[in-house]
Amino acid sequence: MKIVFLKISSMRFYKGACPEDEPRNGGSFVLENGYGHEEFNFNPILLDGSDEPICLGFFETKHSNGIPNAFHIEKIDGCGAYRNEPFVDDVLVVWCATKDGRLTVVGWYKHAQVYRHFQDWIMCYDDGFEEERFYNVKARAEDCVLLPFAERNRAVWSVPIKSYTRTFGFGQKPMVWYAAEPEAKGYLQKLLSSIEQYADENHLYTCPEQNP
Repeated sequence: MKIVFLKISSMRFYKGACPEDEPRNGGSFVLENGYGHEEFNFNPILLDGSDEPICLGFFETKHSNGIPNAFHIEKIDGCGAYRNEPFVDDVLVVWCATKDGRLTVVGWYKHAQVYRHFQDWIMCYDDGFEEERFYNVKARAEDCVLLPFAERNRAVWSVPIKSYTRTFGFGQKPMVWYAAEPEAKGYLQKLLSSIEQYADENHLYTCPEQNP
């Protein structure tokens, strides 16, 4: 299975930054601007006249001289042949964020399309204002799950950090973990089983106004 773990800021609903759902632990950009482009990662939309809702996910890549670096999709396990391709299909993307000092799973996209370079889309607000936004992951809404905020406290959703495990997990600064270490096999098996068996609440269509 093609899988990648992506680290983003912590929010309850990811339907847009607001006083009821402020992004936290998202780095300098979030601190300076009060939002991150991942604020809409679990906001199903209809794009380009489609009648099938999709989710557009964003995670920050490193920059060189102010220009975003490419996402090395060829590093995803099983994608070595995609070194010159613009995207790869059918990836399980596990979204992660720091909550109460721990790195946890916040949700996932199954069968996602992951892009090497940022794609743009237009966010249309209720007041008619339009704004250009960016994404590098796309999936059908029916393949997306956002865990309830309290559910993320469970140990089963913990994400490893290499400085603790010594052998596998997120590094000190990177926003992406390819989970390619042989030592990660046991962890991955347990997590994939938890994802496949998850049948509780999905907050994909839940907004802050509904749960203040």
